[in-house]
Amino acid sequence: MRNKHFIRAIGFVNMYQQVCKKYRINPDQLSLAPSVFRSPMTLIPVSELNLLFRELETLSGDPDYIINMITELKMFELGAIGRWMFSGHDLASTIRRINYGSSCLQSGAYMAGSQVGSIVKWTYSNPFVESDVKIHDSARVAAFMLNVMRIHLGEAFTPMRVMLSGTRKNKQAYNEYFGCEIGWNHNRTELWFHSDLRLATKQHELVPKQKLAMSFQDLDEFLNLPQSEDEMKVIYEVINYSCHYGLPTLNRVASLLGLSEQQFQRRLHKQGLNFTTICGYVMSNAAVNLLAESVPINEVAQRLGYSNVESFNRMFKKHRGVTPSQYIQRFQGYF
Repeated sequence: MRNKHFIRAIGFVNMYQQVCKKYRINPDQLSLAPSVFRSPMTLIPVSELNLLFRELETLSGDPDYIINMITELKMFELGAIGRWMFSGHDLASTIRRINYGSSCLQSGAYMAGSQVGSIVKWTYSNPFVESDVKIHDSARVAAFMLNVMRIHLGEAFTPMRVMLSGTRKNKQAYNEYFGCEIGWNHNRTELWFHSDLRLATKQHELVPKQKLAMSFQDLDEFLNLPQSEDEMKVIYEVINYSCHYGLPTLNRVASLLGLSEQQFQRRLHKQGLNFTTICGYVMSNAAVNLLAESVPINEVAQRLGYSNVESFNRMFKKHRGVTPSQYIQRFQGYF
């Protein structure tokens, strides 16, 4: 369970939508519940992303589906956090913001820059994407890097070299998209460019400043990314995620954590908890967040998997001391 990591829905929602559209895939054919994309900050286990990559390849019938629809992706629709990432006044400051901002979009992965002689290597590493789908994740991020470079250097920019994880038979499609030599089966994704391109004289145009416009709720969600060492926080977020499939069950949550039901129950008992108690705690917190967004009580109950509002009200009162209606009345000035 220590290797359980998460990615935010905003990191790949556009890819998901465009692949489904291009290849006429019905979202109901996929294991991932469409409701996970209702909020862009939803935390999704990376194991679920691995499964999504596999299913999209199977249903599209195209092993190169990422590179074949990459021009249709809207790379920069990342909300308030995107406005901050892309507000760097030059290429160097933009890359710096993306590198340390990406850690709040996906745990277990990192982006960094290094220089070897006159070559700058912008890198992305995610050891928790499984080997058979690494090429999809690698191509996705390399294309994102390329588009960032072109914002500052113009559409004619091509890298010196791109290194991708995994390999594909149709290498020509990747060579044509990136416009340079591709290195395959690399342990991480890299985009190489000459260090002189960071000079102000090489920048094509400044990116206009935009207001951040991030609410307290947005900030809470953005900063809420568990690290794998925080076992209770990982359990909390996996239960929260499982609400997209109905009321959380012991079997589903244990499976998402990579544990048997017995192993998971023993972990909880060591913390003095049981499954029912921690589920109530997680769902009451999720309910508070939805109520703060003025979501009607009956819809909150439905989103959390309750078949009737009465059961939801009982759970909420047990963990908050008041009913959802009373909670809204008590805190209405804060919503």
